[in-house]
Formats: sequence, structure tokens, C-alpha cells
Amino acid sequence: MLETKPAKILLGVGDEDVEGALAYAVAAAERRGVGVHLLHVVPGVAVGAVGIEPSMMVIEGDALRDRGSELLEEVARRLEHELGELPVSTELHAGPVVPAITGTSRHASLVVLQRQRMGRPGRIPTLSVTNAVAAHADVPVVAVPAGWSPDPERDRLVVAGLGDVAVSAEVVRTALEEAGRRGGRVRFVHAWHYADSYDDVISAGAAAVSYDVRVRELLEKALAPLLAELPDVPSELVSLRGRPADLLVAESATAGVLVLGRHRSSMPWGPHLGSVVRAVLRESACPVVVVDPVPVTSS
Repeated sequence: MLETKPAKILLGVGDEDVEGALAYAVAAAERRGVGVHLLHVVPGVAVGAVGIEPSMMVIEGDALRDRGSELLEEVARRLEHELGELPVSTELHAGPVVPAITGTSRHASLVVLQRQRMGRPGRIPTLSVTNAVAAHADVPVVAVPAGWSPDPERDRLVVAGLGDVAVSAEVVRTALEEAGRRGGRVRFVHAWHYADSYDDVISAGAAAVSYDVRVRELLEKALAPLLAELPDVPSELVSLRGRPADLLVAESATAGVLVLGRHRSSMPWGPHLGSVVRAVLRESACPVVVVDPVPVTSS
């Protein structure tokens, strides 16, 4: 069971490469001065086609749990060596993966997951676990690309995407706090783009300049009280013309981390990522932190 005080970093351990996520979790734990909780989920198995009895396929539960325990022990040993006195705990859970991670996240400060490589032979990538957890977890979720490793120079730059002039306080604060921990700076990026059929016409004249100036004024006004909360963290605001996903992925090439806000829907199925966040999660060269712009408050 995940201890709640101080809230640890929750690191999801799957049966594939977790090197990038492990490196990120170690650095984040050291910056925050908290421990790491490892969670491995033995997935529930539902097998069978029409007319086939599920009982025809028998999987030994003990064998699955043993394998899961081995994975946790291996990663825990490495973490204990890296973190020294910071605590490391483990948890083995059986059942659906996404509910297990999102449920446990309620007691964590951050969730770190490995984003597996795209285009592996014989595989069609879905990002189903990463996307689903990022859409529903109660705390920020970090998706770390496979093959990523810390870079002292890049790690000091935090890029935060501002979707519109209704600035999300949670996204801004998360970016500023992260930059403060890293001794770095924040680059706030607002991207704007018209439909392809009209973009060249609208953006060619004075209207584009006027629009850009007005947007910057509104963003600066919205950011001012939030920046005042952490005045020692350097920041800059840029307004760029282009497709938001393309521009943010380009920013990821030189950033230590991207901070983005997911959508919050009024529909019954609740929060979701939105097309830009999904695209950036898939293509980003650096870790992506997904934040709920309207966090759930405990009653």
C-alpha cells in the first residue's frame, strides 16, 4: 500500500523497457526529496471467442504474480542504490491496469510512465495505458519516451503549452514549480493556426500582426498574477503561428520537459486529452507532464 505522507512518486513498472521512466523518477524524487513507489499490475486475462469456453485456457495465477514480483524486486534494487536514504516501496496488483494506476495515484504526488517506442516491428502502437492514465489520474502524469536520458543543459528548460487566452493556473504553476526545482526557466508557448484553406490569406496581412499583439496582451495579463507567485523563476512568453502539435513537438527537441493541460469535458465520460496532447504524447522527444487544468478537490 502506498504511504501518503510525504506523497511519493508513483512509477509504473511494466514488462518492457523502463529505463527512461526510471531515470526521470530518480531525478524527480531527488529534486522533491520524496521516495518512489513501484507498482506492477498483473493484468486480468479475458480470453475466448464466440462459442469458446474461457475455462479452456488456464493461466497459473501464482506464476504471473511471481514474475511480477521479480520485476519489482529488480527495479527496487536499482532505485535503492540510486536514491540512498529516500524510501522505495513496491506494490503488486492484479486486475485491469489503468484503474489500478489511477486508483493508486490518489495517494501519490506524481505518476511516471514509460512511453514505448513507436514503429516496433510487428506492433501497432496504441499508447492505451499512458493515454488513459494521463486522462484520468488525480495528479500530474509524466510520459517518458523510450530511449530518453537526462541532459543537464536541456533539463533546465521547461516548456509549457498555453492553449488559449484562458490560461490554466494549474499548468502555469506546475511549469514554474518544476523550473524552480531544476534551477531553470519556463518558456510559455502559445500556438495559433487557422484552417488550412484560409491560413495563408488571413495570416499574410496586418490582421495577423494585430491578432498576435492582442493575444500576447491577453496572455501577459493572465500570466502576471501567477508569475508573481514565483517571481524568482525566469520565464518568457512566445506566440507562434503554426499547428500547435507540430510546434510543441519541435520545442521538445531542446526542452527538458513539456507541460500540457488535458481537457475537462462537461459530458458524462469526463476528462480527456484532446488531439494536441495525444499527438505530443506520441511524438515528443522529451518527457511530457499532463496536468488536469481543473484539479479535483477533496471534500
